[in-house]
Formats: sequence, structure tokens, C-alpha cells
Amino acid sequence: MVPTNLSCVAVVGAGTMGTRIGYRCIVSGFQVRLYDNNSGALLKAVQIIHEWIAHRIDQHQLSEAQAKEAKEKITSCTALRDALSGADFVIETVPENLDIKRQTLKDIDPHLSAKAFICTNSSSLPCSRLAGSLSRPERFFNINFSHPQEPNDKLVELMRGAQTSDEALIAGESFVRALNMVPIITYREIMGFSFNRVWRAIKRETLHLVGGGYSDFQDLDRAWIMEFGTEWGPFGLMDIIGLDVIRDIERQYYLDSGDERDKPPAFLERLVEEGKLGVKTGQGFYAYPNPPYKEPGWLHKQGVHREDISQKLDGMRKAR
Repeated sequence: MVPTNLSCVAVVGAGTMGTRIGYRCIVSGFQVRLYDNNSGALLKAVQIIHEWIAHRIDQHQLSEAQAKEAKEKITSCTALRDALSGADFVIETVPENLDIKRQTLKDIDPHLSAKAFICTNSSSLPCSRLAGSLSRPERFFNINFSHPQEPNDKLVELMRGAQTSDEALIAGESFVRALNMVPIITYREIMGFSFNRVWRAIKRETLHLVGGGYSDFQDLDRAWIMEFGTEWGPFGLMDIIGLDVIRDIERQYYLDSGDERDKPPAFLERLVEEGKLGVKTGQGFYAYPNPPYKEPGWLHKQGVHREDISQKLDGMRKAR
């Protein structure tokens, strides 16, 4: 149920996460205004949302009438003023870059209503580093979604900043619950939230193991899936998130620490430069839409997935 004091959501940025968040909001009953300064990205986002709605009809999760109502709840906006006018809840979803986020928040600030709460969907940056761009930082906090387009995805992280009011954090929790999701709260600000830091430790270590030639990414994914019974391993998940997003987040940790061990590995930088960004481009660590880890035999290295170890060792020696 949509909270009575939160009915209209503005999503600023129609990239991968903006699209996913906008979709989750409309199927949860919110009016959504989706903004992007790139009209092509905006059009693509709306098309994807309509496709997801159609899929839910096919899966008997929505009726035709419910789908029609959901589509009518989204408005695409090419003017920031139009997107923000009267919005109760604003979610910034621009790239994980400190300067871009600060400028975006400066552009947002003059158009915010007095009642609006605003959050940044940053995966690493604490909101206190961005709050100087806003005239009402007490209504500002962090929010972090993973896969909100998936009906069974429940995890959302919230984190308060040094100036975030109790009222804002409580409103954020109420909003997340209205999406039929579970708020995981970090009460004291830290780079990367709480659970996201756990994921980041896994991500950093697996990237290091592959980048250093210690292991193969598919073997690491196999081990993870066998041990924890998940659908994909760390590298499959990075493909889903987007390797450009992963690279940008790793850069933020590196900029924060100055530690060379936090620097994105060269092979990840190469994949991004080559446009191999994961699911959204059809190629990342795996090829899509049918990655090998979904094929019979892959998990246990059977059939066509059986490795020639001699060839593998020779290839790794040449790569050094």
C-alpha cells in the first residue's frame, strides 16, 4: 500500500537502475516521473518498462486492466522542473561519480517542494559527501537497490548521513516497505553501506584472483554456486549489474583509500573500454542472453564444458 504522504516519485536518471526502480515503483502503485537529459535513454527506459509489464501479464502476475493502470502511472520528462514538480520522493540515479552527482543535486534543489524527501542511489558514496549541494540536507539520505525489477528481490539498503533527520529515515523505511521490499538500515554512515561492503569484499577479492592469474572466473562462479546454491556466482552478478557500474564503484573506493589494491584491475578496464558491459550489451564475462552457467553440465564441467587442463595452463603462461 502506498503511504498517504508519499504518492509521487521522481526518478532522476533513466539508465539501468533508474529504469528498474521506476518499474518497481509503478507496479507498487506509485505515480512515477522519469527524467533523463538524453531523450533516447528515456524512450528506451519506457519501452523496457512496458516490456516488463507485458511479461507480468504473460506470467499471470498482472491482469490487462492492472497493466493498463500501471502504464498510465509513468510519465517521461525531458525537463527536470516537470519531473520534480509536486514529487514527494526523489531518487537520484546518475552514474557513480562524485562531481556528476553533486551537479545533478544542485540542479534538482531549486525545484524540490518543501515536503519532498530526496535520496541518492549510490552504491558506495555516503550522502554527506553530496549534501552540500542541497539546501535541506536533513531530508537527504542514501538508498541502494539491487534488482528491483525482479518480483522476488526484496533487499534495499538505507543509510542516514550526518545531517539526515529521523523523519527522513522513517519516510525512507515506509517507502521501501510500500514497494514490498525489506529495508536494511545502516544507522552510522560508512563508505559503501553495510551489506554492500560485504558484497564489495567478495567482488574485490574475486577480481583480484582473476586479475592476478590465480584463478578462472568461471571456476570461482562454480564454487560459489555449489557452496551457496545461488543462480549465479560473483561474475555472473557483476554482468547483471553492469561492468561499467562495477568499474565506477571500484574507482570510488580507490579514490577514497588511495590503496592500489582497491584500483579496478586492468582486465576489467579493458572489458569496459571494449563495450563488454554485461547483460545490457550482450557480452561481459559471459555471453547473453544464454550464458553458459545456465547450461546443463556447466556447473560440474561435464560434456562440452569439460576443460583441457594442459591447454588452459599453456594459455595462462602465455598471458603472463
